[in-house]
Amino acid sequence: MNRQVTLIGLWILLITLFTPLTTQAELSNRASLTFADSAFQNNWNRADNLVASGAVSRSWLWGNGFTLAGSELYKQAPGGVRSVQYFDKARMEINNPSVSRQDRFFVTNGLLVKELISGRLAVGDNPAEIEIHRPADNVVIVGDPIEGNPNAPTYATFSKLASLANDNRVPSEINSGFATRTLLKSGETSSNSSLSGLYSGLKLVYYDNNLGHNIPEIFWNFLNSKGNVTTSTGQLVQDNIMDWIKDLGFPLTEAYWTKAVVGGKEKDVMVQAFERRVLTYTPSNNDPYRVEMGNVGLHYFNWRYRVRQAVSTAGPTLYPLLSGSHAAPGVNAEVFGHVDQVPGWMDDLKIKWVRQQVRWQDFEPSKGQRDFTFLDEVVNGMSGNGYKLMLSVVKAPTWANPNGGMPLNAQDFADFMTALVTRYKGKVASYEMWNEQNLASEAGKPIQVSRYVQLVKAGYLAVKQADPFAVVVLGGLSPVGFTDVNAAIDDVVYLKQLYAYNGGEAKKYFDVVGAHPGSNNNPPDTLWPEKPGPGPGWTTDASFYFRRIEQLRQVMVDNGEGSKQIWLTEFGWDSTPTPPPGYDYAKQISEEQQAQYIARAFDKSYREYTWMGPMLLWQLNFALPSITSDENNEKNGWGILRRDGSKRPSYFALQFYAQNWQP
Repeated sequence: MNRQVTLIGLWILLITLFTPLTTQAELSNRASLTFADSAFQNNWNRADNLVASGAVSRSWLWGNGFTLAGSELYKQAPGGVRSVQYFDKARMEINNPSVSRQDRFFVTNGLLVKELISGRLAVGDNPAEIEIHRPADNVVIVGDPIEGNPNAPTYATFSKLASLANDNRVPSEINSGFATRTLLKSGETSSNSSLSGLYSGLKLVYYDNNLGHNIPEIFWNFLNSKGNVTTSTGQLVQDNIMDWIKDLGFPLTEAYWTKAVVGGKEKDVMVQAFERRVLTYTPSNNDPYRVEMGNVGLHYFNWRYRVRQAVSTAGPTLYPLLSGSHAAPGVNAEVFGHVDQVPGWMDDLKIKWVRQQVRWQDFEPSKGQRDFTFLDEVVNGMSGNGYKLMLSVVKAPTWANPNGGMPLNAQDFADFMTALVTRYKGKVASYEMWNEQNLASEAGKPIQVSRYVQLVKAGYLAVKQADPFAVVVLGGLSPVGFTDVNAAIDDVVYLKQLYAYNGGEAKKYFDVVGAHPGSNNNPPDTLWPEKPGPGPGWTTDASFYFRRIEQLRQVMVDNGEGSKQIWLTEFGWDSTPTPPPGYDYAKQISEEQQAQYIARAFDKSYREYTWMGPMLLWQLNFALPSITSDENNEKNGWGILRRDGSKRPSYFALQFYAQNWQP
C-alpha cells in the first residue's frame, strides 16, 4: 500500500449452446473434441461419439457444446488436486488415479445438482471440507439463461423440495400416482391432474427408497434405455446407454411441471432433479429430444466460477470471464516462513482469501534457471488447507531489465508464468499481473502503459493455457493525484489510458480489475469534493479516499466493462502514533477508528457495490519483527496484528464481518 507517492491446462472451450436440430457438418465438427485424459474420452465416446457423428439419433449424455478441462482442489486427491473436465450435461473427475483405470468408478461424476441446490460445495470428503455458498438462485434449472427466462425455477427453488439430509421424503405412489405436481419459481407447488390426460408416460413406476422419491414412466424408460454404444476398444455393442445410478445418482425431488422459455418460446416442461443430473421432459419437442439431460455441467461451472459471459481472445479460443464471491473477506500476508502460523490466524478470522507477493527475481535469477522450492511450501500449505490463494507477481530479475521495473521482453514474463502456473495448476485461485504499475518504482522509468499491456497479454495467455480456472487480475493501481511519467501516473488517468491503448486491446487479457483504494485519514463514506473528510489535511483530492474505487468503476463502465468485477487486492487504514515521513496522516487515526473504518468499508462494499469481488485487507502480519525488522517501517501501522503478535481492534472488525458474511 504505497502512499508515499500520494484441469491440467486448457484444451478447448466452445460456448455454443447445443440445439437438437443440427446439420451433419456441424455434428462432424463436434466429434473432434480433445480430452484431458483417455478415460474421459472413453466415457464420452461410449454414448456420445455416435450422436456427434450422426450414427444414432438420441439426446446427449454428456454433450459437446461446452467443454473445459483443468484441475480443481480436492483434499483427498493426490497433492490435493484432481483432474476434471466439464461438459454441457455434467463434469467428469478423477479423484484417485491409483484405482484401476478399468474400474467402474475410476471416472466419477460429482454431486453437482446437490451442490447447486444446497449451496454446499465439496472440496473434500469430510464435512469440514464443505464451502458454504448460497444455493444457485441465478441459474435456472431448465431452458434459456435467466435473462430471457425470468420465471423458470432456479436450482435454489428446489432447496425446500429436495432430500438433502433425509428430509422432504414422500411416500411411494407407484402404480397409482401420476407426475402431475406443478412448481413456480417462488417455490409454490400444486397439482394439475389434467396433465396425465394431456401427456403420456406420467405414471409413477419406480420408487427410490434411498431418498424417498418416485420416478415417472417416461424418465424410467429413458434411464434404462438400450442402444448402440462404443466400448473402450472401439467395438459397437448393444447395451444400456447409461449406468443411471452412477451417472445420475438417486432422485433428490419428485418430478415437477413448470413453464420455461426454451429456444425463445415458453413451453410446458417436466423437471426432476437427481443428485448428479437433471432430467427434463418437453412434450412439444420432436423425438428423440423430448427427454434430455439438463445442462448441469454448464450451469454448475457458471455458478462455481461466476461466469458472466464469454470473451474472445486473439485466435479461435474462447475464455470465460470469471469473477469471485461478492465482497469476500481476505488479507494480504507474508506466508513465506510463516506457513505454520498464517492458517491458524485465517481460521480464527473465518476467512479464505489470502494474497502473497512473489518476487520473480527471487525464483529465476538467470534466464530459465528456476527454483520454486521455497514457494512450494507456501502454495501446498495454503491450498492443502482449502484457502484461496492469490499470487501477485512482481520485480523482474536484472537479466530481464537491468534498469529495474517490468521486463523489456514480455515473452520472458510469459515463460516464467507458464512455469509457475503449470507447477501449481489447480492450487492457486488467481494471479495478479504485477502491482501498482502506475508507479515508476514498480514499472520502471518512464512509465509506459503500452509495455504493461504487452505484459498483461503475455501473462494472461500463459495463465489460461496452463490453468483455465485461475482468475487473472489486472494489477492493482496505486491511488495518486498527479501525473509525472518518471514518478507516477494518476490511477484513474492510467486506467483510461490502458483502455484507450490500441483500441481497447487490453480488455481481452484480464478477468477482473485490481484496485488499491486510498484512505489516508478519511472515513470510507467521504469523497472529495462532494463530501470531504474531516481533515486536517489529505482531503482535497479524490485519491485520498476509499471511494476512489467508484471513479475507477466508472472508467470500466464507460469502456463497456460493467460485467467485470473490481477486486481490492490491497486496502486499509494506517494507524501509527509516530509514522515515518510521508505517512503523517496515520497519527490521526486511532486503532479504534482504524477498526471502525475497516468494518464500514466491508459493509459498504457488500451493501452498495454489486460489482465488488474479494476484498484483501492490507495486512495481516508484516508488523512482526520476524518479517519487518524496522519498528518504524510504514508497513507496521497497516497491520491488524501488533509487533508483539497481539490483535488490534481491526483484527476483530475483520473477524466479525467474516463471521457474518454471506457469499
